[in-house]
Amino acid sequence: MKMDFSRFGVLRRISVLVLGALALLAVGAASASAELFGIPNLDKSLLERLTPDALQQVFPGAEEVEWTDGRPPVVSVKIGGEVVGFLFSTRETVNATGYSGVAFDLVAGMTVDGEITGAVLLYHREAIIGRGVPQAVLDAFIASIAGTSMNNFRGLRPDVLVRASTSGRLMKRGLQSSAKLVFAGHVLGVEPVTEPTLDRAGFVMYSFDELVAGGSVLDFALTMGEVLDHFREVGGRGALPNGTLLAGGAREGLFTELYAALISPRSIGANLFSGARYDGYMAEELEGALTLWVASDGPYSFASNSHFRAENDYQFDRVKIVQGDLVIRLTRDAHRRLGHSSDPGRSHGTTMLFDLPEDSGLDPLLPFDVVLMIAGTDAEGSPLTVELPIAYQLPERHMLLPPPPPVPMWVETWREKQVDIAILCFLLLFVTIIFLFQDFLTRSPRAYTIVRVGTLAFVLGWLGWYAGGQLSIVNVLAYIQAPFGGTGLSAFVLDPLIFILSVYVAVSLFVLGRGVFCGWLCPFGAAQELLNRLARLLRIPQINIPETLQQRLWAIKYLVAIFLIGAVFVSVDAAERYAEIEPFRTAITVRFDRDWVFVLYAAGLLGVGLFFERAYCQFLCPLGGSLAVLGRFHMFSWLRRRQACGTSCRICEQKCPVGAIGRDGKINLNECLQCMDCQVVYFDDHQCPPLIERRNRRRAQKEATAAVTGAPPDAIPGAAPAE
Repeated sequence: MKMDFSRFGVLRRISVLVLGALALLAVGAASASAELFGIPNLDKSLLERLTPDALQQVFPGAEEVEWTDGRPPVVSVKIGGEVVGFLFSTRETVNATGYSGVAFDLVAGMTVDGEITGAVLLYHREAIIGRGVPQAVLDAFIASIAGTSMNNFRGLRPDVLVRASTSGRLMKRGLQSSAKLVFAGHVLGVEPVTEPTLDRAGFVMYSFDELVAGGSVLDFALTMGEVLDHFREVGGRGALPNGTLLAGGAREGLFTELYAALISPRSIGANLFSGARYDGYMAEELEGALTLWVASDGPYSFASNSHFRAENDYQFDRVKIVQGDLVIRLTRDAHRRLGHSSDPGRSHGTTMLFDLPEDSGLDPLLPFDVVLMIAGTDAEGSPLTVELPIAYQLPERHMLLPPPPPVPMWVETWREKQVDIAILCFLLLFVTIIFLFQDFLTRSPRAYTIVRVGTLAFVLGWLGWYAGGQLSIVNVLAYIQAPFGGTGLSAFVLDPLIFILSVYVAVSLFVLGRGVFCGWLCPFGAAQELLNRLARLLRIPQINIPETLQQRLWAIKYLVAIFLIGAVFVSVDAAERYAEIEPFRTAITVRFDRDWVFVLYAAGLLGVGLFFERAYCQFLCPLGGSLAVLGRFHMFSWLRRRQACGTSCRICEQKCPVGAIGRDGKINLNECLQCMDCQVVYFDDHQCPPLIERRNRRRAQKEATAAVTGAPPDAIPGAAPAE
């Protein structure tokens, strides 16, 4: 049953309704603004920002505190005159940001043993807190930080912040990163490493075999046969090394076994030599220099007497170092010959240390070659030197490496929500199939109704209430403001469901218009339509307003969208408060778990929808308005029309729940929700007059044929069934 308020009185009634709703919204916005954290003076130091009560909450029992410079800067805590721990702020340590993209100020205390004593959140801009997620829940989450440790944060569970778990994860990540930096810089006394550096002081015990197996020590063995093969390969058949080294030797016999290692890292050098002896060697190493250990066993030593001869420039002629284009010749003045002993580094036939000054250019962190040189003659008897480069790469265990970048927060979130992502993708695929095969679906009113109601119920129940996948004008404002505020893509992918849904809506917007989202994927829109269907079953009268008035009321949502988009460039906080004109957060995101004014506003809009289907969608929704503007550039329109539409037939116009079909029969896709009700009529030969006429004409023809043949009309092929 419909009530036709075509007179002016309806305008007054609707105006009162709208003004009343907006008045409630104004009260709600004021309440919301009161719930927000006040913005403290973030220019103050941490000591100035902490009140005495907050100090005791962060570090119970603290007696004295003092500012301590360093990397990072902290506040030292003293009890009994001794430093027992530190206070630090995530904002000043790592500048961790929340889901809003704004850095929060989470202050924590940590003992010198790495235990977290407590924490307090001085400032944040997470909009969901206090507007759906109670402040008490956040306070309990912050309180659970106490008792964790630098190496064990398992007790800190962001998932207790239902509907705000991403904010919790970001706070946990900021706390972990800050605690590690503070512990390294102020407890271990290690400067934070920003790029790989040679670890000269660190020590781990390794056996000689372990050093060789791990690549810390180069071990290269060469047989007599291999030497001959190298010479023949370079100098031809008959090429031989100098001297009588190969005389009488079997091919399998050892020619030389060469060892080499950088011993500047203590974990190499102190395992090759006894501690006192190694310290003595290192005492002679100049600052920034490197010490190379080279040793050999077998008939061929890497050291001849060439380094004692001036004609050789006092250089070793059997070994050199090559790194890229850099060639380092080892000299007499740079070497120290070591005597034989039981130390692994002194138990070989020939053992020497070579000092490589800082200006030698060798980068110890990059691969280099220890080149073994063997003099001889080629096949024609001419001098020939065979060079065998042996690669050496210092293992990473002898380097100080910057901490590996943590797994991006969005990756963790996507992993945790794999099931939800799969379900959402299936839902989007299902909706896509509905549109691709809409002609087939809408030929059966019963099948269409089942699919339509089932999809809307799933969108409301799972996507909206369970998964929190309600797109909002706030998302649109964030996308618009991002290029101006420096917000990166990572901020938007933190919520995988919203991101995937946004991408799908953006694509569908330019394919078919706003109706794909507004008509099928909006949880609040689904709630309105399902309630209105129930109201119709209960025979609640429906309001029908004049087309002219309806078109004027449509303009409201566009004006609201323009206002909010303009407001975001003036004040993001203000824009978020004004965005409460959307009841999505109340009705969908937090399932009516808010202050009474928000609940009353959302319930009022749903109540209006009992009498006027999708009233909010038509007249107030700024998200729908902004999508409608972008949807004007859609590429396709798959809604079928007939020539009689708007002339001899106006049934679709009457059936359209949002009045998107004009008197001329044309569909206004800016307002159309793609519900497909008109398509059901289009294919129904019991509702569409052109089809009814065609059906009756075919029936009359069959009846005439039956009168002549005597056969029943229903038995004649192609006959329309009798009414």
